[in-house]
Amino acid sequence: MVLDMQKTTHKDEIKVSPRFKLTFDASICRWCRSCELICSLSHEGSCSPYLSRISIDVDQFNAEVSASFCMQCPKPLCLASCPVEEAMIINSVGALTINQEACIGCGECAKACPFNKEGKVLKLNRSKNVYFKCDLCDGDPVCVQICPTGALKIVEVER
Repeated sequence: MVLDMQKTTHKDEIKVSPRFKLTFDASICRWCRSCELICSLSHEGSCSPYLSRISIDVDQFNAEVSASFCMQCPKPLCLASCPVEEAMIINSVGALTINQEACIGCGECAKACPFNKEGKVLKLNRSKNVYFKCDLCDGDPVCVQICPTGALKIVEVER
């Protein structure tokens, strides 16, 4: 389903209107990484952090944690760079998602995303040769549901 998307011939003019996004509070995260496992299990049928649409990074030496996931940008460079018209679509809650039926696995989206520096936001499913990223689970993210401390939240985007 395509909603609220204006795609023009000029790549710098592509805009979407995300309605929701994820937030992460590192100060209350307990490093359990349950979010990664439930995400990969619900989307791919396998408990594999690599197949998760969220990546939790724990620096035990400095006692720090961070999370990487799609930021649902209003001017997504990943969408602008995609050479396949229907490979990136807007779902029912306004999240930019990858249509795995149309994705050709070229990786242009992953290269273009400024938040994907270590390949933790847009990832390649090697067995399917398609990229994937957070789709906000149609507005009810399983990572948010399972987080025991509430470190992950889905919030409405201010317009």
